[in-house]
Amino acid sequence: MQSSLRAIASFLLVASCGLMGNSAHADILVLKNGDRITGQIKRIWDGEVSIEPAYSDEFDVDLEVIDHIESDRDFEIELWDGREATVKLMGANEDKLQIVEFGDEKLVIALEDILELDEPTKPFDWETHIDLSANTNSGNTNTFSGQLRGDSTIETPNNRHRLDLSKFRETTGEGALKETTKDQTLLQYNYNWKFRDPWFLSANVSHERDPILELDSRLIASVGLGRDIFNTPRRFLSIQLGAGGQSEDAGGVSEDTTVATWRLRYEQGLFSGDLDVFHNHSITHNLDGRTNTSLKTSTGFRYEITDLLYANVTLNYNYESDPVDAIKNEDITLLLGLGAEF
Repeated sequence: MQSSLRAIASFLLVASCGLMGNSAHADILVLKNGDRITGQIKRIWDGEVSIEPAYSDEFDVDLEVIDHIESDRDFEIELWDGREATVKLMGANEDKLQIVEFGDEKLVIALEDILELDEPTKPFDWETHIDLSANTNSGNTNTFSGQLRGDSTIETPNNRHRLDLSKFRETTGEGALKETTKDQTLLQYNYNWKFRDPWFLSANVSHERDPILELDSRLIASVGLGRDIFNTPRRFLSIQLGAGGQSEDAGGVSEDTTVATWRLRYEQGLFSGDLDVFHNHSITHNLDGRTNTSLKTSTGFRYEITDLLYANVTLNYNYESDPVDAIKNEDITLLLGLGAEF
């Protein structure tokens, strides 16, 4: 009997320790009316705290109704005055100001002073998007345009790899009169080495072809310097400036030139992450040979349908200052479709 009681007591002790361990890792919002919300804080943004309790999906709570936050986890915060730090949120003092633990120091701030709070950057993170977009018209003229696009990003504390692939095809007519009017393929690889955050060295390789527009091949390799303006789970803005070489086979003429390059990538999450807006562009300017400046942009948004699927709208704009032969300088395409995020 005693051995049974000891076994039960041991079990209850282990279970209680486990519960205590779990609660120690829970975050608590203490509201000004005395209510307490326990869960996992995801972020603070735009005057709201996003929290995910064990009993429901993630939702937002206005900062103005929160008295203080209790958590033993690390968070990355940015204050309205521009200061940034990694802190713990340790409750409130007697003046109802938030206590933050910064290293070996404890400071007090008003919750309203927090511009942004995020979970710490993961030591290894990856993200992949696959988009399928299409437009079709029928009647006097039958046209179809479709794009398959994918990107994948792998990031560690000091390294970032990004691969982009885009395949766009457009046809007009049907049957024997069907004609391909666009057949564009673009493959890009970008590597960043963060030697002093937020600064990084970059290496870029891209290959493009569009035989319909007499661009049989355009291979560009460059190196340069870049900077992350923002890099949080909610928003990202990065710029790069570089130089390198280009090998082009266009209009039956092959030419090797030196080029200057510029790249920008921007992403922003809105409405608790349900809506993502993005804008990416690259500029390549020939420093010798055929005087040409090439601009490629992709702008749009993704609206979350499920955790996996989203609807997307994308506007692509391409510009060549000196296109091959009599081809137009500008090329604009609006696409609607679906995508998947991993």
